[in-house]
Amino acid sequence: MQAMLLAAGLGTRLKPLTDLRPKPVVPVANRPLGAFAMDHLARVGVRTVVANTHPQPELVEDLLRSHCPDGVNLVFSREMTLLGTGGGLRRAQALFADPAAPVVVMNGDTLFAPDLSEAYRQHVEKGAVATMILRRTPDPASFGAIGIDGEGWVRTLLGAPGSRNVAEELMFTGVHILAPEAFEAMPESGCVIRVAYRGWVDGGAPVLGVVDDSPWADLGTVSDYHRVNLELASGLFRWPGVVPIEGSLLAADRLTSGYHSTIRNSVVGADVEIAEGASIDACVVWPGSVITRSASRAVITPEHRIELS
Repeated sequence: MQAMLLAAGLGTRLKPLTDLRPKPVVPVANRPLGAFAMDHLARVGVRTVVANTHPQPELVEDLLRSHCPDGVNLVFSREMTLLGTGGGLRRAQALFADPAAPVVVMNGDTLFAPDLSEAYRQHVEKGAVATMILRRTPDPASFGAIGIDGEGWVRTLLGAPGSRNVAEELMFTGVHILAPEAFEAMPESGCVIRVAYRGWVDGGAPVLGVVDDSPWADLGTVSDYHRVNLELASGLFRWPGVVPIEGSLLAADRLTSGYHSTIRNSVVGADVEIAEGASIDACVVWPGSVITRSASRAVITPEHRIELS
């Protein structure tokens, strides 16, 4: 299997954190966010991952490369101009190991571990040009509703066209599988949904929707980012290889430094300095940060201290 990791976005909703690091490499549970997607892809048998990059490409490429799972060949498609999801896919096509095989597409800025093996099987067996992994949500319209019929074929996209026979409306998770011929519909620049998928759905092409209700998290805002980190630290959001200790996730150098009296329910990176007498509770602390006074419910970086209500 081969995959595309979308890692070129600007992450504007996560500012000011993304002024320091692009969203796919902001630290989550003390690893780059995009590493979670690569980890899941490797577990389901993906052996080639092409990742597109744009802002701070050297930093993104170095951090993703350092967390690439064993046995995975990671290749980069550096975009000098941001091409959008469709344009990024079109540009990366030549880098895939097998031009005749489907491509799994994952966002580098969400936490989601769907059953890709089952979705891939259905994609191939049913001859879909594209397969969207969907999930149920109370308000699918707020995410751009995707309507499927009783057999799982996508009939409406972003609520249109409105006359189709729809059995259920769901949200698109950002994970999909593309047949090789799907790349013919990709724009040189622009959105894969509003260009390629719009043409397929309106024209009646075989677009499949596979429902997967695995936990999904979009770390879109600083508040979301803080919450998901603490859910990983508490064990409320579980991920293979993420092992909390007494409700916290600590870099190795902090594990041996008598943290019990100073750190509670937090995620703390490497090379963090905590002043004598200071403590942190329910915080996310980036590597290299300096804490001079106690903090609670905050995201702390070497340049920021963002207090959350």
